[in-house]
Amino acid sequence: MAKNNMLVWLIVGVAVYFVISSGALTGMFSSGDSVVDKYPSDMTTTITLNTGDELATSATAANVSYYVFTASGDYLKEGTTSSGTASFDVPAGGEYKMIVFYDEGGTDYLPVVKTFSTDGTDPTKRAVQTVNIDLKKESAASISSVRDPIDLNSNITVTAGNAIDFDVLIKAATAHAAVRKPIILVDVNSSEWQDVAIGGLSEVSCPDRLSVSSGHKFYCFQSSNIISSDSGVVMFSGTLYADSVNSALSGSKVGFKVIDEGIYLEPNYKTLGFSGFKYGPENTNDDSDVGAADSSYSYLTVD
Repeated sequence: MAKNNMLVWLIVGVAVYFVISSGALTGMFSSGDSVVDKYPSDMTTTITLNTGDELATSATAANVSYYVFTASGDYLKEGTTSSGTASFDVPAGGEYKMIVFYDEGGTDYLPVVKTFSTDGTDPTKRAVQTVNIDLKKESAASISSVRDPIDLNSNITVTAGNAIDFDVLIKAATAHAAVRKPIILVDVNSSEWQDVAIGGLSEVSCPDRLSVSSGHKFYCFQSSNIISSDSGVVMFSGTLYADSVNSALSGSKVGFKVIDEGIYLEPNYKTLGFSGFKYGPENTNDDSDVGAADSSYSYLTVD
C-alpha cells in the first residue's frame, strides 16, 4: 500500500513540475501587463493626418478642414491641414470618426467621413497613428444635352394626355474633379404638364433659393452617386406627363438645370456634434448655395 501511495505522489509531482515549467500557471499568479505596457504613459494617441487629392494625375496634397468626434458623435476638436498634413491628440483606447472637407472658396473638396481607433492590439500604434484620406476636388455639373431619345434632338411633339420620354446627359465640368449627388431640376408650365419622373433617381424637395416663375412648377430628382470627371457623360432617362386637357403650346419650353449637394455646419455644431453637419443643395438657415455653381439651363422645345 505504501508503495502505491509513493507511486501516486511521484506521478503528481512530475505533473506539477511540467505544468509550472511550461508557464501554464503564469497568468494565475502574476499581475499581467501594467497599464503603461498597454497604453502610452499620458494615455493619449498622436494622430498624423495626411490628406491628398484622389483624382489628381500625380501625388497632390489637399489642404482641408477636419472635425473630430467620438464614436457616439460628440465634438472633440477641429483644424486644417497644411501641405496636406496635420497632427492632433485624442485619448488612447477609443473609437473616433472624422469629417474632412473644404468649402471656403478656392479649391474645394467633397466631404469624406473616416473612422479610426486608438485601441488596437499593437501597443506601438496606440501612442502614434497615421490616418490617410484621399478627397475628390469639387466640380460643378454641366448638361451635355437634353433630348428626345428617338430623334436625338431637343424638339418634342406633345398631345394632351401623352407621356413624353427624354434623356438628360450630364458630366463634371472640371477635369480631375467630381459632382456630389447631383440633382436634376425640371421646370415645367404647370398648366401643360401634370407630372415628371426620372428613372433611378429619388424625388426630393427643390431648394428655396431658386425662384419659380408664375404658372410654373419645379420637380427635383437626386442621384445617390458621386459623378467624377473620369465617369464621362452620364445619362438619365425620364418621362414628362402631359396635362390630360391642355395640350402644350408650340414653342413652349421645359427647362433642365443640374445642382449639387454640398455640406454646411449648423451655428451650434460644437454642441450638436456630428449631427450638426448637414448635406443638401443649400444652407436651410439662410438659403445660401453650399455647393458648386448650378449649371445653365438646357431646354426641350414643343414643336
